[in-house]
Amino acid sequence: MKKRPNPFDPLRIKAQMQVDRAPAPETDTHTPEQLLHELRVHQVELEMQNESLRQTQLELEESRDRYVDLYDFAPIGYLSLDAVGLITDMNLTSATLLGGERRKLLRRLFSMQVAAADRKRWHQFFINMLKMDDAQICELSLKRHEGTTFPVQINCKRLSHSAEPQFRIAFFDITERKRTDDELRLAAIVFEAQEGMIVTDANAVILRVNHAFTQLTGYSPGEAVGNTPAMLHSGRQDQAFYQQLWRTLKQEHRWQGEIWNKHKNGKIFAEWLTISEVGSLDGKMVRYVGTFSDITHNKEADAEIHRLAYYDALTGLPNRRLLYDRLGQALAASKRRGHHGAVLFLDLDNFKILNDTRGHDVGDLMLVEVARRLGDAMREGDTIARLGGDEFVVLLEDLSQDEREAVIQAGLVGEKIHEITQASYLIRDIEYTGTTSIGISLFCGNEVSVDDLMKHADLAMYQAKKDGRNSLRFFDPAIQAALSEYSTLEGQLRHALERQQLQLHYQIQVNTAGQAIGAEALLRWVHPERGMTTPDQFISLAEETGLILPIGLWVLNTACAQIKAWSRHAVTRDLNLAINVSSFSFASRVLWSR
Repeated sequence: MKKRPNPFDPLRIKAQMQVDRAPAPETDTHTPEQLLHELRVHQVELEMQNESLRQTQLELEESRDRYVDLYDFAPIGYLSLDAVGLITDMNLTSATLLGGERRKLLRRLFSMQVAAADRKRWHQFFINMLKMDDAQICELSLKRHEGTTFPVQINCKRLSHSAEPQFRIAFFDITERKRTDDELRLAAIVFEAQEGMIVTDANAVILRVNHAFTQLTGYSPGEAVGNTPAMLHSGRQDQAFYQQLWRTLKQEHRWQGEIWNKHKNGKIFAEWLTISEVGSLDGKMVRYVGTFSDITHNKEADAEIHRLAYYDALTGLPNRRLLYDRLGQALAASKRRGHHGAVLFLDLDNFKILNDTRGHDVGDLMLVEVARRLGDAMREGDTIARLGGDEFVVLLEDLSQDEREAVIQAGLVGEKIHEITQASYLIRDIEYTGTTSIGISLFCGNEVSVDDLMKHADLAMYQAKKDGRNSLRFFDPAIQAALSEYSTLEGQLRHALERQQLQLHYQIQVNTAGQAIGAEALLRWVHPERGMTTPDQFISLAEETGLILPIGLWVLNTACAQIKAWSRHAVTRDLNLAINVSSFSFASRVLWSR
């Protein structure tokens, strides 16, 4: 039976309303009016149905396009795999990540896209997926078309509605996450490294410290967090220092340098500190990160190196290097201010005898005591140095501008040194009394070099010893000239033998009858500049320098050769030959061994 139209159907109501609004067409008088009306309503209803269906189809197509776009251009790669691991479907993102074309990747084994090092892991993961229905996750590296690899996280789910096993895979690149994890892991390692680390907010309130901080400062995290780095201040740096530190940090966003801080137990220690400003990406948050290491041992080592380089190890006094440096500064200061200064060169008389008879350890104690006495007696600004052995130097600055007064001032200091060094010493229950020879050289300005100034003081000290020791002498230029000539003559005398400049002249000796009975050998030096030089001008020099021994041997050999030559002639056969032998040569066994 034909179903009658429902007069209340929404579509029919709309069609009815549309027909009623349209003008009535001309109708055949023989056609029933009601029938025509029904036909028209039904026609409109069909047209409206078609339009609705068309609109629904368009919406479905738009929805499908949106889904395809979402699927293809999603930030995650999507794949479908069959039971053997072939790729049956994939979005464009998957192809882009793998660096290939989608049409070439389809129907390809997914395992071929897995990096060789991870294929075994992938096969085990896929076997497990065949046995399970739950979603599984793994991380491995995939291979791009050009051969490079990149890490991914894979989420895999087996489809339950299909007869054959099928899998949906979602994967995404985790390179950045891996890098971030590595950086965080590295940061954690660095934060817990041997260097102390401290993190504060913009107001310098401590937010975090590491274990090394506790070891270096003694403060636990609980004691430090919420406090400020001022808890470590030692007082060695003033407020101006910290103000400059913060100015540099604000301008350059970084500060580093040496600073002295205080341990919880009160001990002061040196540290090398680096502070860096770290801001958030939006610039709204600022942190300060400080890293520091204890350099106290380094400072102590540097101080020890400096001490060994510039101070005498036995007495603790400045050594030659530091003395010369201060002498240079003293000469420059003297030139600026016009004041005189003086160098006092001290040598302990007969110190070698004490060393040889009582031992070097007693001698060392003696030197230490002399250094102490000098330190107690001199002014605070004076320099007392030990050059080595039993030689000391005292540098006096800021004496009078008048040379005569400066001489008196330096002489009074020299007498004071005589007084304190002559006082008896008690060393290991041994009482000892010593004396000192002192040479003084004045200076004003820097016309004289440091080396010459020291030579002048040394020459004056040498003259004091020559004059009987336990005395004081000022430098005399005439003495210097004589010593210079002495030094030159010594060098020339050393070459006289090898250059055959020595000669023996023979003075005949006769008896009362006037007959020759012998001769005396007289030594002469034919000097290239002085000419014929008699022994009184160089024998004392030869004795002082030890040259008398080779000269004496030459005289003896030459005289013996002359006697042998005379023995060949009847006239000279019976002559005697006398030679002069110095007392120094008599004391030596070398002459008699020949």
